[in-house]
Amino acid sequence: MSLSATTDAVSWQSWGAAAFASAQDNDRPILLSINAVWCYWCHEMDSSAYADPDVIEFINTHFTPVRVDTDHRPDVNARYNVGGWPTTSFLTPHGGFMAGATYLPPDQLLAMLDEVRRAYAERKPELYEQGNDILRQRREHAGRVSAGRDPDAGVVDTISRRVAGTYDAINGGFGLEPKFPSTPMLRLLLHRYRTTGEPFFRVMLEKSLDAIIGSDLRDRIDGGFFRFTTGGDWTQAQYEKMAEDNIALAGVLMNAGIILERADYLHVAGETVDYIYGTLYDRSAKGLRGSQGAHSEYYAGSPQERSQSAAPAVDPFCYTSATAQAVSLLLGAAWKLGRPELSGTAADLLDGLVDASENGNLPHAYAASGALPQYEGDLLVDWANFLVAVLDGYDALPSGSERYLSAAQRAAQILLDRFLDGAHGGFWDVESGQERLGYLHAREKPLAENTRAAVGMMRLHHATLDDRYRQTARHTLSAYVDANRDYGELAADYAVAVDQYLHPVVEVTVEGSPGTASADAMLSAAMKLNDPHLLIRLAPASIENALAQAHVCLDTVCYPPVTDPAELAVFVAEGGAVAESPFQNVLDLLG
Repeated sequence: MSLSATTDAVSWQSWGAAAFASAQDNDRPILLSINAVWCYWCHEMDSSAYADPDVIEFINTHFTPVRVDTDHRPDVNARYNVGGWPTTSFLTPHGGFMAGATYLPPDQLLAMLDEVRRAYAERKPELYEQGNDILRQRREHAGRVSAGRDPDAGVVDTISRRVAGTYDAINGGFGLEPKFPSTPMLRLLLHRYRTTGEPFFRVMLEKSLDAIIGSDLRDRIDGGFFRFTTGGDWTQAQYEKMAEDNIALAGVLMNAGIILERADYLHVAGETVDYIYGTLYDRSAKGLRGSQGAHSEYYAGSPQERSQSAAPAVDPFCYTSATAQAVSLLLGAAWKLGRPELSGTAADLLDGLVDASENGNLPHAYAASGALPQYEGDLLVDWANFLVAVLDGYDALPSGSERYLSAAQRAAQILLDRFLDGAHGGFWDVESGQERLGYLHAREKPLAENTRAAVGMMRLHHATLDDRYRQTARHTLSAYVDANRDYGELAADYAVAVDQYLHPVVEVTVEGSPGTASADAMLSAAMKLNDPHLLIRLAPASIENALAQAHVCLDTVCYPPVTDPAELAVFVAEGGAVAESPFQNVLDLLG
């Protein structure tokens, strides 16, 4: 078969109405390629299979080729990914799934192309029915996420047992192979150890974190962590680095370092923050780049060889979701790592997001030159993480507190108006009122983003005392009381959110100067409190060089400041020591 005279490359189209109309007008199946800039095997497939002349001609003659970047269109990826990247999916001209695979070399891809072409020509009605059946199944699955009984402590215990059941007692971490950092499970273990004091939670957490920071997963030269290892013993790292993975790991290490009194965790957390700031932070775009690509030759080289080579390329785009999570990390790191200058970076990022949100939309991907075109509206993942980020700004950046609280209220209203399933509870992953193609006809309710939205609503209720926010959180968490089973141990963050919902807020405002001994001691004491719904706010010292103090509020009652870190836990446990307070409790006057 000779090279087509009309083209020497696959005629890729973007996901959109034009591509679907072309497929339908020409009665050709859609070849959907889902790739990523950080994905090594995606680049390999582009340079081999999709560069093969016979493959190029066959695709351009018999298919409508559509290319999607998974980071730009997580909504498409969620519906059509077949188990990894690159994904090679074959769809009917209306978007029904027919067949799929991941990486394919030229000969295997050519064979599959021919098989799909013949199947579509000979069994079109059957394949359309198959695609429609899958769409119905997806709708039924989303329909199972429906509010019912309220979540209780049993949900937290059940998910904790699930996580413990997947724990690798030999190598640390969870599951056998490949090995991912699994930060939601690590966060749950840290939460359960802090709130219960049970030593087996600490054992699982420390063994896992020790393995992670001592393994091939950690880049000791350039900083940061790779995405996963193929070996169950944390060997054979796959070299791509993801922004959200590094943000999450830095946060777990930072918090565990304080709660467990592990200086090595704090050191690695600082290294990881340096990697995020030095490599992924885009000052001109006021955002965080999404990833850094894999390059086996570079990472396999010696430190000297690496210093003489160009590092792998960074994603040219920033992402709202990752940027919002970076804001939360940096605001915490300013205090927990004693690096107050990070507050300025966090404020710069947050102000950029708030500016972008003021027209009622958030771009999912953007660069200094502007936003990537949004084909089908905003995404839940961006608004949910933005809501939490502006509330973190409200708690930690007093100079902008009014602006951030207003932004949080606007974000919550957008979530309620455009994403909430008011009849059944939970938030859809894509907003209402948009034209949908293929399986995007079926909106879905991902647990991770719903958990984040519920946490944001609980936080906003605490800040405003507007009960509709707490009721929304209750309705959302209730919708997954049974449906969380579909996620197995990946429901770990949901368990933490449920535990928070079930308990009153204990708010501790640490007032001091980040990095000073008294501020460090007070912050450490606050973070070790065993209350499940612990909210720590940070405030600069009102008097320069003054000793740090903690202001404690239980529900809506606030108490005089605590100046001795050693007394903080006792003070909170005794309900603020009202009897010993020099101030009269107004509740006593009311009987």
